[in-house]
Amino acid sequence: MKDKTSFFIRGFTQSATLTLLSRISGFMRDIFIAAFLGAGVFSDIFLIAFKLPNLFRRITAEGALTSAFLPIYAKLIEKKGKIFADKFFKKFIFRAAIFLFLLMIILQIIMPFCIYFLAPGFLDNHLVLDKITILTRITIVFMPLISIVALLGVATNVSGKFWILSSSPIILNVCVILSCFFISDNLSIKPLPLAIATVLGGILQLAFILIMIKKFGVLQFEKLNIKSETIKERNEIQIYFKKTWEKFIPAAFGGGILQINLLVDTILASLLGFGSISYLYFADRIAQLPLGIIGIALSTALLTSLSKSSALKDKKQFSKELMISIKIGLFFSIPSSLVFINFSDLFINVLFERGEFSSLETNQTAQALIAYAFGIPAFIILKSCQPAFLAEGNTKTPMNIGLILLLLNILLSFILMHYLKHSGIALATSLVSWIGSITYLILLIKKGNIPKFKFNFKYDEFNPFFLLIYSLKIILTSFLMILIMKLIFYILNIYKFDNITILLFLVLFGLSSYFLTTYILRYIPQELLISKVFKFRKVKP
Repeated sequence: MKDKTSFFIRGFTQSATLTLLSRISGFMRDIFIAAFLGAGVFSDIFLIAFKLPNLFRRITAEGALTSAFLPIYAKLIEKKGKIFADKFFKKFIFRAAIFLFLLMIILQIIMPFCIYFLAPGFLDNHLVLDKITILTRITIVFMPLISIVALLGVATNVSGKFWILSSSPIILNVCVILSCFFISDNLSIKPLPLAIATVLGGILQLAFILIMIKKFGVLQFEKLNIKSETIKERNEIQIYFKKTWEKFIPAAFGGGILQINLLVDTILASLLGFGSISYLYFADRIAQLPLGIIGIALSTALLTSLSKSSALKDKKQFSKELMISIKIGLFFSIPSSLVFINFSDLFINVLFERGEFSSLETNQTAQALIAYAFGIPAFIILKSCQPAFLAEGNTKTPMNIGLILLLLNILLSFILMHYLKHSGIALATSLVSWIGSITYLILLIKKGNIPKFKFNFKYDEFNPFFLLIYSLKIILTSFLMILIMKLIFYILNIYKFDNITILLFLVLFGLSSYFLTTYILRYIPQELLISKVFKFRKVKP
């Protein structure tokens, strides 16, 4: 049981560590974009052009395609052996590549109609729409490249090498950063270098993951003798093809609901005029830091691990890993949420206010960050709960929940944007995420994947009541951390330190006080204290 849990924890720590480096490089990328383009019409043009391929990246790399494919691939390894599973993998990825490239061609043809849908608020400005269309036709090439990278990442994750896929976005971020130096007012489309760099980053990411797969022997396609396949094997593979694609569409709505809601945010923000899309984007980028590092790392490792437990019909291990995942998510997300709510202006000022990015844009972006920060714990709980359904092959329940949440998000956004402008759109996304996470938890308890709630103060790691108690402990500890940070902020302001120094001190003392307090009080999830989980060695699946 311990070894099985350590596979999940090691996968989480590998993914989280490399995702942290990836997110840092992503912040550097956004700092450069903000400095060179500001938060206005030019940044809006690029961000809309990047939205469509980025949506596919999030749905494939963090959602539907891998969620539908990974459980089947993992179960085939357990039931049919690695050779049969790799045969299935080879045929699937070949067909998926053809489908994705055909989809890209279709999108190229109908691109003007796609842009009308993505940016309805700019319909009267044909010059801006034309520029967005040209850039999106370039960036959409990124979509099939990164989707194939995501599928290949399934094999590396199942093999225990989570760090390969988690580190690949750094390549894209470096490409975009370097391209910023080619931005010029003399270009007919100022953000054009960013679009070209996006495609180049996709090509390099694909090359990187192929090299790593060959180096570590994760997949050995050259050793597979497809011609020796029996008719029975071919029929079986065809059946698994059908099962995977049947699960893909429901998984796109269920696993990708957060990404779809963020797309809705962009569409509605275009109705508020230039700048609103950029305010939401830069705020979301900061709010995505804990979601990206913790939420996606948990989701990635948990889906792989739960798929194995499901294949072995080990329900107790399944529940244990799910409870650990939620606990880890609460440990990191609650303090992150409170920090961003209390120091939103400072974060935006230090990270983005330079060059074309003014103090007015800082204020508008900070308001959106507060709204997004409110939903950070819910975002991460969603990322922990969805794999519990997907690992068992249940994509319909997440799809149904996703559709309801999507409609709620649109309704709430229309209501709140009337009073709070772009911040209302962000707040609607957070509220909907809380509704979704509570719904998932109730369903998981009803299904038995999480044991029933018992008001019993005798400690039981399988009792959800102790998760509630744990949440209250983390909230109180987080408030203590905020008080310490407020005191330091007040003192440093008296001595007129610059904002960069203030933020560095706040982060240093805030993290130190939080981890020290939780360590003394033993609130840190004990699974994270196992030293072996941080070793980047091969993990036995």
